[in-house]
Amino acid sequence: MRLLVLTLLLVAAPLDAADVGTLTRQLERGGNAERTSALRELAKVDPAAATAKAVEWLQPGVDPALRRAAARTLWDLGDKAKGAEAALRARLDDRDDDVAYACVGALASMGVPKADLRAARLRLARAHDGFIAFYASRALFPDPDLPPDAVVDASLAGVNLVASGRPSDMKSRDTLRTNARVLLEDVAKRSGREGFDALMRAYAKASPPGKEALASALDYVPPQHGDALQIGALLDSPQPWVRRGAMYALVDYHDQAAPVLDKVVEGLWPPHEPDFRKAAASALGGIGRAPAEAGEQAKPGAWRADVEKRIGPSLARAATSDPDRDVRKEAADALQKLALWAGPALGSIGDRIAQEADPVVRHALVRACWNARESPQLPRVALALLAANDPVDYVRNEAAVTLKATQK
Repeated sequence: MRLLVLTLLLVAAPLDAADVGTLTRQLERGGNAERTSALRELAKVDPAAATAKAVEWLQPGVDPALRRAAARTLWDLGDKAKGAEAALRARLDDRDDDVAYACVGALASMGVPKADLRAARLRLARAHDGFIAFYASRALFPDPDLPPDAVVDASLAGVNLVASGRPSDMKSRDTLRTNARVLLEDVAKRSGREGFDALMRAYAKASPPGKEALASALDYVPPQHGDALQIGALLDSPQPWVRRGAMYALVDYHDQAAPVLDKVVEGLWPPHEPDFRKAAASALGGIGRAPAEAGEQAKPGAWRADVEKRIGPSLARAATSDPDRDVRKEAADALQKLALWAGPALGSIGDRIAQEADPVVRHALVRACWNARESPQLPRVALALLAANDPVDYVRNEAAVTLKATQK
């Protein structure tokens, strides 16, 4: 076995040397494509030689295509190309954004402090190339000299690149898609009212994919920094995913969403698609969610009255009449979030609970009754019939437990 290993090593060594010699000759002749390919291959077998050649190619008078290849190769080599650090630093202000961007990446991979790369990234964050602008902005955020508007614009450039099918490599494209949306979400979370305003300003000029990404990001804005009326205006969009994003974004605004509540309720009904109706039901459950404390739930108030009058009955109607089983289930689950405030609506549909064919939906409706068990309007007669006659054990048991709790 030892003899075999030694033999293989002796055979392999001359081949590597021959490969290096061939690649070295290819670096000096042929077209740019052949030369850059040779540099990449040389980096795999002789990093030191590849680093030395890349430093040569980084010089200002060299063909831009070769300078880009040199910087990219050094980036790929990372710490193995430490000897090129000075040459890379010298090209951080290169007029070719592709070269400067790759130099930043190469230096970052070598562990160069972010502060040393900040000036170059600030310039690249405003590059015409959307890919470069996005990743430079992402590396900087948050930065006092890079306003939220610029970060949002760079993120949308990334979104638009993906929508146009770029980059051509699917993995890179999927990564860009995710990173662009995450950066928009970070702006929403961390930039206060200035970030919210930047997202809304960008919406007016955004492409359709950009509008969808912005609407989704609004869900991450803390309600103290957002504006329910401005978000509610997006409910008039012809794009279903924009309307869906706006509905979810309104969840944390509760009573502040009252002026646009009718637009969300409208989403419960056909001809909207079932998935959209489910989203509307879920959003209404969140918007109308009752306080956790029983004492707070019991307090009268304008918002409680609004929930009991507008949200509860709408969800109860959807939970018992929608033609789609999944929509009925979502609406029943949303009623549970209203807790005591769902009582009047549940009282009005008590006789329809037993008519529900799906036991899971029946159970969800009974569970909503449990959450509203302190309500004087609770459908006790309907619960008693379910406790005695429902063919499904867990529905009977839930109804019995709920009924018993109301008799204490």
